[in-house]
Amino acid sequence: MSAQRVQIRRARRTDFVAVMQLLAAGAAAVPPPDRATLRRFRYLVADLGGDFYLASVDGTLAGLVHVTYARQLAAPPAARLEQLVVAPPFRRCGVGVALIALAAQRARARGCAALRCVLPVGSPAAGFLERAGWRPLGQGWVVDLAVADA
Repeated sequence: MSAQRVQIRRARRTDFVAVMQLLAAGAAAVPPPDRATLRRFRYLVADLGGDFYLASVDGTLAGLVHVTYARQLAAPPAARLEQLVVAPPFRRCGVGVALIALAAQRARARGCAALRCVLPVGSPAAGFLERAGWRPLGQGWVVDLAVADA
């Protein structure tokens, strides 16, 4: 499959079922298909402070990219790649590269100096990002806010 047939468009609120199917096919974490998840999805799609785009090849949903942005007081805005999923039949066909290129273009247009992504240790996505020109930078730190009180 050639990259010329990849079409990318902004996600719509009616894409919920197709996106959930793509997440399941791409072995990504799939949230429960309940009203709360549907509401979260619709908020993400309507949020003009972030980007949620879908790629299709010949009318078939092939991938998605979700990027969030944060304004900062003493630095340029920050862009963060939250999710990049490509359906297995469309991997190594240019879909992921097209989605990453769109994310970088959109982040540049918003004045961001860099596009960042946090991956779990040993993630197979690291090789893809490295081939796409990304480089590792530092270590991530996290605090779990969902810890129940003892």
